[in-house]
Amino acid sequence: MSELFLSQCIFRTKDIENLFPSQRSMQSKLKTLIEKGRVAKIKNGLYATINPITGAIFANRYEIGTSLVEGGYVGYHSALEFFGYSNQMFSQVQIFCDKRNISFFHNGLDYRFYLPPINDGIVEFEQNGLVRVTNLERTVVDCVDRLDLCGGLEEIVGVLESINYLDEEKVLTYLKKYGKKCLYQKIGFLLSITKRDEFSQKFFDECKLNVPSRLCDIRENKNAPHSHSKEWNLAYSDISIDLKG
Repeated sequence: MSELFLSQCIFRTKDIENLFPSQRSMQSKLKTLIEKGRVAKIKNGLYATINPITGAIFANRYEIGTSLVEGGYVGYHSALEFFGYSNQMFSQVQIFCDKRNISFFHNGLDYRFYLPPINDGIVEFEQNGLVRVTNLERTVVDCVDRLDLCGGLEEIVGVLESINYLDEEKVLTYLKKYGKKCLYQKIGFLLSITKRDEFSQKFFDECKLNVPSRLCDIRENKNAPHSHSKEWNLAYSDISIDLKG
C-alpha cells in the first residue's frame, strides 16, 4: 500500500481515503502511525506528519490555518507575519473563511475565523505545504479597516514604513470593492505619511474624492492625547513617530 501521503506536511483524511480498502483500515493505519510518532492528529479529519529529528510537526501555523477549513486563507495581522512585515508575533492566527467557525486551539495558538469582507487578492505559496494568504495590498487594506485586529495604529505605521513596494492600482481596486468612504480616508492618510513619494498624486486625489465630510476618528483610546489631520479630516492618537499628514 502506498504511503505517499506521508511526504506531505499536512493532509486530510478525505484526500487519502482512496488509498485504503475501507475507512476502518485507514483509521487503523493512522492510529499505528500516531503510536509510532510519525503522524500527529490536529483535529478530526486533519493530520500532520512529524519531523523524526525534532519530534515536532513539519507544518507551520500558516499551513495549518490554510487547512483547517475548506477554502480558508490567512489574513489580517497573520498575513503581515507571513510576509515578514510585522513588528510582533501574535499567539492568534487569523483565518478568513466563508462560514462562521468557533476558535480552534492547537499547540499554544488560537486560530480565529473571520468572514471575508471581499473575496479578491488571494495568493498561494508552496512551502512544506500549501499556504493561501491575502496578497500584500489586500492585507494592508484589511488591516487598516480593522486596526483592532492588527496591533493598532503604531504597528500599522511601522509596517507601512518597512514595506518596499505596494501596487497602488491594486490598493484602489480593493478600496472600491470595500466601498467604505472612511476606509479611503484612513488609507489616504496613512499612505500620505509613509509612502507620499512612492504613490502618485492621482492615487491621493482618488482617495480624497471619496473622503466624507464627517470626521474619522481612529484613536484607540478616545481619552488619550491626539492630533488632527486637516488634509484628511481625521483624528489619530499621538504616537512615537513623526507624522507629516
